Amino acid sequence: MIRILPDILSNQIAAGEVVQRPASVVKELVENSIDARATRVTVEMDKGGKSLIRVSDDGTGLSRDQALLAIERYATSKIHTKEDLFAIASFGFRGEALPSMASVSKFCLVTRPQDADTATKVEMAGGKLLQVSDTGAPAGTLVEVRHLFFNTPARRKFLKTDTTEGAHITDTLSGLALGNPSVGFRLFSKNRLVKHFPPDQDLVHRAMLVLGQDAADHLYEMDYSAGDVRVTGVCANPAVSRATAGRIYLFVNQRLVRDKGVVAALFRGYAGRIMKGRYPMAVVCCELPCDQVDVNVHPSKREIKFLDARPVYQAVTAAVNTALLAAQQQVSTYTGSRSGPDPRPADLINAPRFAQTPISWAPDPVPADPLIVRESKGFRNDNRFDPMPESDGLHHEVRQTFDRFATPENKSDPPLTAKTPDRSPVPRVVGQVMGTYIVAEQENALMLVDQHAAHERVVYEALKHRQDHLPADSQYLLVPETLELSAKEADLLSGILPDLAAMGLVIEPFGGTTFVIKAVPGLVDQTSVKTLVTGMVDTLMETGDIAVREQWRETCLMSMACHHAIRAHRTLSLTEMQTLIKDLLACDNAFHCPHGRPTIVTFDKVQMEKLFKRVV
Repeated sequence: MIRILPDILSNQIAAGEVVQRPASVVKELVENSIDARATRVTVEMDKGGKSLIRVSDDGTGLSRDQALLAIERYATSKIHTKEDLFAIASFGFRGEALPSMASVSKFCLVTRPQDADTATKVEMAGGKLLQVSDTGAPAGTLVEVRHLFFNTPARRKFLKTDTTEGAHITDTLSGLALGNPSVGFRLFSKNRLVKHFPPDQDLVHRAMLVLGQDAADHLYEMDYSAGDVRVTGVCANPAVSRATAGRIYLFVNQRLVRDKGVVAALFRGYAGRIMKGRYPMAVVCCELPCDQVDVNVHPSKREIKFLDARPVYQAVTAAVNTALLAAQQQVSTYTGSRSGPDPRPADLINAPRFAQTPISWAPDPVPADPLIVRESKGFRNDNRFDPMPESDGLHHEVRQTFDRFATPENKSDPPLTAKTPDRSPVPRVVGQVMGTYIVAEQENALMLVDQHAAHERVVYEALKHRQDHLPADSQYLLVPETLELSAKEADLLSGILPDLAAMGLVIEPFGGTTFVIKAVPGLVDQTSVKTLVTGMVDTLMETGDIAVREQWRETCLMSMACHHAIRAHRTLSLTEMQTLIKDLLACDNAFHCPHGRPTIVTFDKVQMEKLFKRVV
């Protein structure tokens, strides 16, 4: 028999969606405080929030009538018409949070508007109204949730330990604090101050408090706009990466969200700078018109949908890449303790959004396209070094590769012009150790260079520069490869076939969900093309990001560069080593190979003296 559920039971069902754990309560209550224009919010907890959660603020407060309406389901001041639902600017809008909490806890609401003499106190237990009274209280609102899930033991037993639940509350409040740096937050556990975020901070200093001391000195500010999309925030030096994605915070119109596509766009900004399996630390804040985002997707409001995701993803990638390039120009050295640059905090926080300052220890200007676009197959014959024999050139194979791309017309064209800033002298090569690492000296610093990673970066940038100026080259397979995909995968692949064809990858439908690979770009190893295509489809399925053309090109170029770079355990002459370092320092990103491994580690004089105990 079908029956209408009583209000208490329906609220408990709703609580299962809205209130999943104590951290969910904190999130909803703090967001209400921010919507009420609070400037200071205090959160208190006991036993990881299971026994007590108390959130107080100095916001606008509620009158007696409004306080009683607030505990009714679907009562809200945030929206009034269906049009409001598609242009939501507030955090809350459903009117479910307070009645859901009250139905599974012992609940108390104390609130007073700025212009009222007395406050209203509402007490409930298990969804039942116990008492409404007048009381004295400061202006603002206090909500107390005790004994969460006391009347639903089946839910309570799924909670984790007090420490784990407390950590979730801390992380939730930290995320909300990041998205609202002008608001002050304090978190207490058993009357002990756990977190304190002062009010009226800027995002950079708030991020320093949230991300921790290991990132505080290595944050680069982002600010990038394109059309209706603006991306601000901070991204950390790749050298201080993490093993998990726990330090990636994403905000859309100040709302803390989860979105795989934005994370994928963030990683593309770090491409070639961070190793596989490592995660950057970043705070990414996207601002766009409210009617371009649907936040009414999930009860927790952490899931969102973009009306058009591509401009957002492109802006995030561009913001990260621009910030890292600008910061790189400020860096003068790598430290031995990290696999990346060790910049001064003030320099990086105030770094320009576009690279304007040359790297202080890079080489003198060199001819355009320094590694590959030249007439001879050996190294450059500049005045500083003797030319190396053609038969022993490091780039002989790479030159042959480009000969396959170049038509007679291409070869007769003038060399492509590469931007090369004025740079200081190349470090002096001292020698080679283990047949793998180049030792050099530069301005009272010892430099170690991984010859394979360095040459891989040089070859990669030359290949990329060449590809940017030549049409796609295809090689037809003698035996076409077939792909068997699921229905959804086939639909996604069909939508990007023109983009892939423009890169020289020709794939045609072969009936049903089967496709046939007929031609591949000249850069691609034909034996691995099927793996590359299926990997690309998997990425597309996971992130929903359809900007695969650039991803495909990057994958091909990285594979090609790795294949043609000199290997470890190969003895090089001083001329080869000197020229390799010179070519490396002329690259846009000299600090990492395309896969994100470091190319250079530098010990300055102070570090060397500390190692030998000359200074303390």
